[in-house]
Amino acid sequence: MNLKFYFFLLIAIAIWQPVTAQTPRKALVEHFTQASCPPCAYYNPLIAPILERNQSKACKIAYQVSWPGFDPMNKDNPGEVQTRVNYYGVTGVPDVFLNAVSSGPPTTTITDANIQNATLLPSPFEIKIENTVQADYNSMEVKVTVKRTDASTGIPMLRVAVCEKVIEWLAPPGTNGEKSFHHVMKKFLPNTTGTNVSEIDEIGESKIYTFLYKFDKLYDFKNLETVAFLQNDASKEIYQAENEELELTPNPGHDISVKTSSATGVYGDTLVCGKSTSPVIKLINTGNSVITSLEIAYSINGGSPQTHQWTGNLKFLAETDIALPAIGFLPNKGSNQLVIDIIKVNGQDDITPANNVTQTVFYSAPSTTLTSTFELKPAAQPSQISFKIYDDKNTVLVEGGPYTDNTAKQYFLTLEKDRCYRIAVVNNTSSLNGTYKLFDDQNNQLFQQRVIGIGTSSRDFGTYTLVSVVDGTNNGSRFSIYPNPVSDVLNIQFSSSMHDAFVSCRDLNGSLLHEIKGRNYQNGETASIPVHQWNPGMYLVSIRSAEGIFSHKVIIE
Repeated sequence: MNLKFYFFLLIAIAIWQPVTAQTPRKALVEHFTQASCPPCAYYNPLIAPILERNQSKACKIAYQVSWPGFDPMNKDNPGEVQTRVNYYGVTGVPDVFLNAVSSGPPTTTITDANIQNATLLPSPFEIKIENTVQADYNSMEVKVTVKRTDASTGIPMLRVAVCEKVIEWLAPPGTNGEKSFHHVMKKFLPNTTGTNVSEIDEIGESKIYTFLYKFDKLYDFKNLETVAFLQNDASKEIYQAENEELELTPNPGHDISVKTSSATGVYGDTLVCGKSTSPVIKLINTGNSVITSLEIAYSINGGSPQTHQWTGNLKFLAETDIALPAIGFLPNKGSNQLVIDIIKVNGQDDITPANNVTQTVFYSAPSTTLTSTFELKPAAQPSQISFKIYDDKNTVLVEGGPYTDNTAKQYFLTLEKDRCYRIAVVNNTSSLNGTYKLFDDQNNQLFQQRVIGIGTSSRDFGTYTLVSVVDGTNNGSRFSIYPNPVSDVLNIQFSSSMHDAFVSCRDLNGSLLHEIKGRNYQNGETASIPVHQWNPGMYLVSIRSAEGIFSHKVIIE
């Protein structure tokens, strides 16, 4: 063989070696614990410093289990915690698994030497994680890149867990005295089953897996991390693990983001009785400028916008709830739509207007006639159920119970026009103990409600006239959308001129899917939006322009 052959052979070896080189292994610690477990309070402080000084070698996931006592953190996601309990056959806490192996008490499993030994064997995979908070600061995108660096046996399942790095309580949430909890699992993406990555079968091949996590039941979203690991379900072998914190950096300039809103003034409540309501909005400063003033425009069902001036002092990542003055509207029979837009920040335009708008769907309380009938039928324990019906001035209109039998009781109501009323049924037993109904003067049943559990069951109704409308009639014929439903391309046709118009498309949770920034549109002009990659469901198309705020609903098939 000549020198030229050896030369090319050396080049081939040099190229091939990095491709087949194995990757350093990072260990995975899975910790099963509980806020009311006395032994947990003893062992957890002993293993915490070991994990802290080995954080470059191991990442940790803590599962707050459902026994032996109360733990509010388990209530945040009991199902996925129990799935991992069953996966390893955990029967007592605390219990700790290092790369899927438990060696007895936590202090036996978690030692510096054991963690070091768990990382000695190179991994056939490399994992990289990229966390990105979304513009609304209500969710984050998680990108996990998996690269094969050597051969392996078995089917690798990628599991991705979102955790809170630390949850601090002012008082112990359970009975064991612990107030600090670390690396608490909040959600697996997409679930505990994970994602089969056996398609990555060639050395040097890689693939990116993307997940979206909507913030839910968090104690502090600014304290999130993602743990990704590859596991063989047959042997439970951990091939590789990695973790990455969510980094939050301010955008340059004035940037406010809408986190959530409520038309009723109470987050999570979606029922409004009457022709006016006082909304509330939660905002977060996502820019590097201190925000001292805001101009807020809001409207309902495409009506004339109302404005509100806010002043305060909001630093980066600081949040505030702003109660907006009451706004009148024509209530629809069924759903209504509230649109809130932050149009000025410190007297200037926001650098990211896409996260300034929120669209919230709410519903009108059922409306009945001026003479109506309320019916309550007690169940097994009639002596434990009673009711009162209040008007909108908190005056008791009628009341009844407790009862001696479980026959249906009817009460005839004389009501006033354009008033709101509330039914409050009190039940003092934990079982199903009754059903109540409301009928109008034609004996049409407006609603039916079962009474289950100890407490008060409430239901609002009114005597306002509700308008039956075809979607979009409240937009004053400013624009139309077609086709609706749509599966490929949505067309927006303008029936009058609009200036400096921002077009946004959001799902019913307020997440932005598409935006067309400040443009002028002429009468008859059409804008097209591709929607073929959107999930089926209902979406809201909103246009903010110099002429006002307008909106339409669209269904994606």
